[in-house]
Amino acid sequence: MRARTKRFTVLGSVLGLALAAGVVVAPAAAPPASAAVGCSYFNGLKVTANYVSINDIALKAGESITAKASPATTGDKIILSGSSGLSIVFNEADAATGITFTAGTSSSYNLGWSFEAAGTRPSSLTYSFTSKCSTTTVSPSPTPTPTATTKPGKGRK
Repeated sequence: MRARTKRFTVLGSVLGLALAAGVVVAPAAAPPASAAVGCSYFNGLKVTANYVSINDIALKAGESITAKASPATTGDKIILSGSSGLSIVFNEADAATGITFTAGTSSSYNLGWSFEAAGTRPSSLTYSFTSKCSTTTVSPSPTPTPTATTKPGKGRK
């Protein structure tokens, strides 16, 4: 019985250290924005990262954001995940063509884009954004930065 307790103690210690190391090594999130970014923030936005996540996007009903990933080859996918309140969305499209999110209601949205390679995953990805907005005013000025996460993506090497 005593040997079993020792094994559990050692196992618990190892798992605790692994958890602590993961917390220390995890990348810091972008500082929270004091106000939401608006639709026009995305016009011409380019982000080089494996994954892009932007929270508190203030969109009016009918406004849309399109994202493309490059370099992309035949079969590569761009994946959109998002939420607003209790509603969630998951969608995918051809990475070179891009994926468009259109707001169903005027609300604040949390959106993320990731990449799934059909073959070998590129070592560097650039997400390019455009938007169709009901106004051309950037609200507020584009000071909040997207959270760029370097989590490993799917794909074969």
